[in-house]
This record gives sequence, structure tokens and C-alpha cells, in this order.
Amino acid sequence: MPYRDPARRLAADRERFRERTERRRAAGLCPRCGARRPEHGLALCGVCAEKRRVSERARDARRRAAGIKRRCNVTGARAKDRQRTAEQIARGVCTKCGSNPPEPGRRLCAGCGEKRRAAERARYARARRRGELYGGKNPRVKRKAGRAASARRRQVRLDGGTCVRCGHRPPVEGGATCEPCRETRQAAERQLYAARRAARLCTRCGGPTTDGASQCAPCAVLEAERGRPERKNARSRQRYWERREASRCTDCNAPSFGASRCPDCAKRSYERSDFFRGIPVWDPSFTVIELATGETRGPFDTEAEAVAELAFAGLSFEEVEIVNDAPVTARFTAWA
Repeated sequence: MPYRDPARRLAADRERFRERTERRRAAGLCPRCGARRPEHGLALCGVCAEKRRVSERARDARRRAAGIKRRCNVTGARAKDRQRTAEQIARGVCTKCGSNPPEPGRRLCAGCGEKRRAAERARYARARRRGELYGGKNPRVKRKAGRAASARRRQVRLDGGTCVRCGHRPPVEGGATCEPCRETRQAAERQLYAARRAARLCTRCGGPTTDGASQCAPCAVLEAERGRPERKNARSRQRYWERREASRCTDCNAPSFGASRCPDCAKRSYERSDFFRGIPVWDPSFTVIELATGETRGPFDTEAEAVAELAFAGLSFEEVEIVNDAPVTARFTAWA
């Protein structure tokens, strides 16, 4: 018998729909068509699920074309997802399908985990073709999360007494990495150092340098402030004796034929010495001599001080002579 009241008829239809859905679910059938079994991890069969996806995409396209924004309670949806995930973890089932047990040490079962990994690989490949980083995700957020995860992993390995790089072998005495990882890192650092030195770049930051220096000015200042002089001196002494025993130049590591330096480095060191340069030029001093009396005033360190003495004594330049003790041949016999 049809209902005359629309509200009563709607309530009856909803109750009949709920009873039919529960009956089909209890029988293990698709609650929409009641003819096929639902797919693995889904509530509907494959045909009904595809029909729903097509209709939802068409509806979203119509709403976008009409300029209607998509309404979604993000906060409520996230809270519901967190609650469902917590319940599935408590039951010991996969947090994606909610039916199969998860893999050891993970939250997803084998099937759901493989599907997610395949989707992630495809997404990263598409983003790489577009030239985007981190699969199109926010680089700043991904780098921050990566640094936090690395710090947690490092601390866990330090507390467990294993190498912070591989996490399998014990570290060397007084270090945080094992011997194989340490050798691998040092080999990579030496290769990077040699490549930057050959390109005349800073060995720390890779920036340009001047006068063939190994570091740029900012990095050299940081090295002087943070570095330990005793460690650097010990390494320099070790390198010196290693090259001496191998008959190599202690400066450039070229063959020295038994000497401490090769001919080029020895010549450069000799030309930088005081013996080659001669007597250094000292700053000249100035003396004021009065022409009428022969009285001297001074000496003064600068010519400006000698002129100030003339003003103080009330003398003019015609009444005095200002001499300095710098020899004329100093410019030919010494370097400044």
C-alpha cells in the first residue's frame, strides 16, 4: 500500500534499503547488485565499482565546469581515517584493506604494499619526466622529513652500538662508522676533493676561489674558527714524512730525486726568502733642519708630523729643510 506521507515513504525506503544491504553483505555478495562477490579489499564488485568511479568523475567534471567548489570536511575525514587506522592496527589487520594480516614490521599486507609501491614508482616516474623533485611533493617538507628520519635512525643506531651508515657492523674505536663504511666515505671525499681542486673550486662548498687557494674566503674563515690546529699540524707532519720516505716533493708531491722539494718548489721557496730579497725597507723618519741656525727638530715618524712641528714653531718652508733617512738605492736593493 503506497504511503501518502512523503516523509513516511522515504523512511520506509531507507529501512528497506538497509535491510537489503545487510542481507547481501551477510551472504558475501556485492551490496549494490547482489549478483557478484566484491573484489579483494573493496566493498563492491568490479563492475559496480567501475560504474561508481565513472559516475563520480562525471559529476566532478560537471561541478568544475559550473564553477562549484568541491565541498569536503578535511578535518572530519582525517579524524575518521586516523580512528579507522588505529582500530585496524589494534585488530592486527592491514590498514588499507582491513582484512589480511600485515607484513612483519609493516602496516600493510603484501598485496596492498605492492600496489602502493607500484603507484609510488609510477608517480615518481611521471614527476621525473616533468622535471619535478620528490615525485611532485613539496621539496621543503620532504627534506625536513628526511632530515628528521635520518636523525632518528642515527640515534637508534648509536644507542644500539652499530654503524650509523649501514646499521650492521660495530663502529671503529672512537668513531661512529664501521671500517668499510669509513673507507668508502673517505674514498668518495678524496675523489670529490681532487675533482674540485682540478677545477680550481673550493673544496668545501664548490664555489670559486682566487690565487689557486683550496678554499674560498668564507670557508677559510670557518675552517680557522672551527678547525683544530693540533690535528692539522699532526696531519701535515705525517704527510711530510710520508713524502720524504717516498722521495716525493713535500709541497706538491712531485718526484724530488731524494731532495725535500722538487726544483720548481725549491726555486719558489728560495725566491720568497729574505736571503734572496735582501734587506727589508723600513719606514723612513723625517728631520727638520733650520737653515739660519742649523738646529734640528725630530726625528718624526711621518712627514705630516714634521709639517705640524713647523706650524707649532712658527717656521715657514723657506726657513727650514725637511730630510728623510731613506737611501736612494733602497728601491733597487730590497722589496717592500
